Amino acid sequence: MKQNVLTLRCTWSSLRTLEVDEVLHSRAGDLAASFVTPLTRVAPFGLGLIGLRHWYGKRFVHAGDGASGVNLVRRGGGLVETLPMRLSQGISLADGRPALVVEYAADAPRPWRWVRDELRATPDGTVVGMTFVELPVLRAVGGTPFLLTPDNRVT
Repeated sequence: MKQNVLTLRCTWSSLRTLEVDEVLHSRAGDLAASFVTPLTRVAPFGLGLIGLRHWYGKRFVHAGDGASGVNLVRRGGGLVETLPMRLSQGISLADGRPALVVEYAADAPRPWRWVRDELRATPDGTVVGMTFVELPVLRAVGGTPFLLTPDNRVT
C-alpha cells in the first residue's frame, strides 16, 4: 500500500508502540527520515525555514536511565548533530494510546520548544513519526507524519 499523509493518519492508532531501546543508536545506526505525499517537496523546504535545512533524520542514545537524541542535518559532506531532544514513553495526542514521545527543551529555539514528535512502528519495522505543534491554532491541525528507517552505514 502506498503511504501518504491520510493513510498514515488513519492507521496511526493501529501501529505498534515502540520501546525506548528499539530506537537507540546502538540498535541499527542513525534513523534516516523521509516524507510521504504530498509533503515530499514541501516539508524539506519548510524545515529549512525553521532551522533544520537539509534534515537527514534522528539519532538516539542512552542517557542515564533514559534516552536522548539529536536531529541530524547534512553539512560539508557529512552529518552534523543539532537540536537536542529527550525521548520517553508517553501518551499520544492523537488517540490517547502509548507512544514514544520526543520533546525539545523549553529554551529550544522557536518553534522547536512547542514541537512534539510521537513514534510508533509499522509491521515491517519502519518508524512512523507524527509531529504536533503545541500552539492553539496549530494543535487543531493534528499530526504531520514522517518516516524513519535504519541507516546501517558505518558511523
